[in-house]
Order: sequence, then structure tokens, then C-alpha cells
Amino acid sequence: MAKLSDEEKARRAMQRRRRDALRAEQDAVRFEERHREWAVNGMRLSLEEVEAGVACRGCGLAISDGLGDWGPLLGMSAEERAEYEAADVEYRRRHGGCDAHRWGVQGSRVTHCGYCCPPLPMTDRHRQEVVAFLRRLSPPRPEDLDTWRLTFTCGHVVERTQHRSHCSWTGSTATCVECDRTRGVVMTEKLPASEVRWRAEQGRLSRELEKAVQDRDRAQKKVDAAVRRVAKLHRELDGLSAPGAVE
Repeated sequence: MAKLSDEEKARRAMQRRRRDALRAEQDAVRFEERHREWAVNGMRLSLEEVEAGVACRGCGLAISDGLGDWGPLLGMSAEERAEYEAADVEYRRRHGGCDAHRWGVQGSRVTHCGYCCPPLPMTDRHRQEVVAFLRRLSPPRPEDLDTWRLTFTCGHVVERTQHRSHCSWTGSTATCVECDRTRGVVMTEKLPASEVRWRAEQGRLSRELEKAVQDRDRAQKKVDAAVRRVAKLHRELDGLSAPGAVE
């Protein structure tokens, strides 16, 4: 088999990136369309309906069967394991082509599909916890943000920011403002740091360097003290006379 040239390797790598981006885009658009269907058809359950035992409007199954959680596989009896496997086979028969996550509620063995079954509404307590958590978050500082250039499947290029703690762009899809729709991300490029970010990074490194120098100086003082202590003990040992020795 002939060895591929660098150009051919680059071409094939680009084809793989574009194929993966198109797949991620199609999957994201598929879920967006399903969410719109749920809203238009009124398929989401209210908290009152969930508490009243109304069945899922996506699959028709109960939200909870009240049979308790399955528990760990290794702790199941032979009968429980057979029931679990039968339920899994039935789920795959119903949702094998959905390519989505599964969800359920505590205390139930019913499994729902993330593509077919609308998620449950948040309770007031959960909503308050989320709001409280978001209020505790501080907005990112400009010096903590990196700028990335994204190339979409449509060919449009945009610049987005994310926290500098990420070493690569984290999303496989994003909204293209030119197309006004979700697109797959084919290529990403981290742009050079801005003036604000550069000065902030310079300040951070300067502070870390100053602290490291202080730590080194403190350690050096301990080493010098230990050297003096060793030398003093050597002198005392050399000047020590044995018992009964005549001077």
C-alpha cells in the first residue's frame, strides 16, 4: 500500500472532521425539532399531572411504577436479573433507533427515552436551588477568557469566547448568526491573547515568580541554618575527649 502524502493525510483529516461535525449538527437539530414538537403539541407534563399519576405523553408508560430502584446488578437475584434484562430488551425494541439518553425517577423501574419522552418539570425547590447557585457565580472577567475562531459546516466563521481553563473548544455545535441555526463545528483555532489577557497573564506570572523566590529564600535560610548546625556539631565532636584521656 502506497504511503500517503502529507497533503492526502490533511485532506482525509478534514473529511473526518467535517463528517463528525455534520453528524453532531444533525443530532442537535433533531433534538431541537423534537423540543418544538413537545411545545406545539403540549406534551410536557405539569407538576400537578405528575403528582396525579398521568402517564408520559411520549411513550405512554407511567412516570413511576413505585416498585423501587433496580439496584446494583451484582446484588440482584436471578429473578431480578431476568426482569431487568427483559425490561432492557423491551426498551431497546421501542427506542433502539432514538440514539438518546435514558431517564427515570427515583423509586421506579420505568425507563424513559430522552428523545421520545419530555423531561419532567422542575419543582419549586429545585428551581430555587438553581437560582441560588447561579447567583453565587461571578461573571467571568475579560482577562479570564480566550477567544476562539470557529468554522462551521456552512463555511461561516465566527469568534467566540470561553474560559481559559479549557485547553480546547468544548462544543461540537453552536449557533451560526449568519444562518440563524445550529451548525456543526468543523475547525477551531485559539487566537492570540488580547492585550487585557496578556497583561493579566503577565501579572499572574509575576506574582507566582515573586512567591516562588520568597519560598526559595525561606528554604535557603533553613538550609544555611542546617549547614551551620552540622559544622558546629562536627567541631564539638572533634573537640570531645574520650573518658580517661590525658590532656
